[in-house]
Amino acid sequence: MRKGPGFWSVYVLAWIPLAASYTTFYASHFGESFSGALATSLIGVTPGVLLGVGVVAACERLPWSPTRRVRFLATHLLLAIIYFGAWMGALRIVHWLEQQFTHASQIAWLPQSFDIGMITILIIYAIIAAVMYAIQAMGRLQAEQARVAQLENLRTRAELEALRAQLHPHFLFNTLHSVMTLVRHDAKAAEDALEKLAILLRHTLASSSQNNDLTLREEIEFARDYLSLEKIRLGQRLHVTESIQREALDCMLPPFTLQPLIENSIKHAIARQSAGGVLTIKANRYNGVLTLEVLDDGPGARVDEVANSAGAGLRIARQRLATRYQNKATFQIATEPGEGFAVRMDIPVSEPAST
Repeated sequence: MRKGPGFWSVYVLAWIPLAASYTTFYASHFGESFSGALATSLIGVTPGVLLGVGVVAACERLPWSPTRRVRFLATHLLLAIIYFGAWMGALRIVHWLEQQFTHASQIAWLPQSFDIGMITILIIYAIIAAVMYAIQAMGRLQAEQARVAQLENLRTRAELEALRAQLHPHFLFNTLHSVMTLVRHDAKAAEDALEKLAILLRHTLASSSQNNDLTLREEIEFARDYLSLEKIRLGQRLHVTESIQREALDCMLPPFTLQPLIENSIKHAIARQSAGGVLTIKANRYNGVLTLEVLDDGPGARVDEVANSAGAGLRIARQRLATRYQNKATFQIATEPGEGFAVRMDIPVSEPAST
């Protein structure tokens, strides 16, 4: 992480107490004037300040790793010893240069008289490293908080999108119109349809008020209820096939992971064709990865058309995965004109906590 002027200003100011303490020490114990004591302390402390920049860089290149604690501590111990040696060596070089140019035989800030000591320098190194790792931890915490806030925002937006889709007047009108038709011919089917609609809306409202993930089994059941209502409207034009691996059903995932993809296929592929089409849902679990696919045999589209589409469903679905799982999940779209539309998601396997 690149450090700004503010950081380096604070870094330099943090050395003032050490320089002040040595100024007081030389003025009171060696009888030096204030200016002489100040010069002695500044000359003695300056190498530590400059070399401390290297300590900052080392901490950035060597992040804390709980799995390699011994290596981490050993590396820093070696660097601390190098820091001490470099500081003392710098003082001797400065003393030698002073003797060469001034021919002084004795000066107040000889390395041996500048009594900073190995233990003190190691403590200074430890303080610099501790502050750097505290800053890194704070940065990670802030990034995590921002990620959680973004995830919650995206989750809310996705749920609201699903809610609007399910409560959209056009959707409700078509569903209720289909139910009215069923009432005249098949009262039992109409009753079942109304029950599924109630379950669908209740699930949506419940998911909007809770933060918990659900199992793939629950997500599939929700998708089936949604599809059953769409099938009342589309009839034989909507053909659904499933290929769900049994071992995948207990995997946990965020709510509304499949529904936006299913809705997209029905809206843009199946409902627009007089002959309808086939919607396929696949789920497989392999080697710690849950793979979900939603495919249709509709007209397809060009990739640039999908990227520039005004629809929010696919975009929010992609953002949710990226925010929730970061680089551990993938979201891929495969489509070409006349070749249908396919979405594939690979996410890490997560199972319900055992009770």
